[in-house]
Amino acid sequence: MNNDLLIVISYYSERSDSHLKKLLSSVSNINQNIVVVINSDECIDEVTGIFNGYKAITRPNTGMNIGAWDSVYRHYPNFKYYIFLQDECVMTNAEFMSAYVSKLEIQSVGMIGESINHKWDKPWLEMMKSPLNYPVNIFEHGKILSRVEYYLSLMSAWNANPGLNGRHLRALVWGFSGDVLRRIGGFPIGKTKEECIASEIAISKKTEQLGLKVVQIAEESFKYFRHDE
Repeated sequence: MNNDLLIVISYYSERSDSHLKKLLSSVSNINQNIVVVINSDECIDEVTGIFNGYKAITRPNTGMNIGAWDSVYRHYPNFKYYIFLQDECVMTNAEFMSAYVSKLEIQSVGMIGESINHKWDKPWLEMMKSPLNYPVNIFEHGKILSRVEYYLSLMSAWNANPGLNGRHLRALVWGFSGDVLRRIGGFPIGKTKEECIASEIAISKKTEQLGLKVVQIAEESFKYFRHDE
């Protein structure tokens, strides 16, 4: 492997690998630097190996996509650029690599992806009044926390300044430089679905905390990769 750009593809072992194989087939025509990371319910420790001819890491199923991506970054920390994909992504534009690298080379840009989550692109006080702010099964100071309260408390624990709003990139496709990943210290890993969503938001916020922009790669969502969601 050269150390310019690494493509990381996360996959959950309980699903069919048909999407994963299709994605591997399409992106490997653009870049051979690929690592597959497999989240497995049966795995106790991280194990390196090969999947379909590509380097692979099999790991315990923690942190969902973000946990998988973080694992590969820590195994391969010296790449200049990283593109993180989820196996159910479908490549729709073969120029994705040059587009991502060109955007990441802009000094003011720290994190890019295919889709901003517009449902959360509102001030935190407004989010607290949103139907999305349902209670979670977490007790603190004698009361059940709402999602926003819980996410904000997790971000505080992860040293992520939440800023003014919940704007963030969905954890389906992300692009980073190795420099920014080092500066944010990799990704915080959630143990539950709610913690993983908080981590998704926190990573955008930790990037903004560096004074860098978190941007959608194109004006329209899913220009280079789409997703079944």
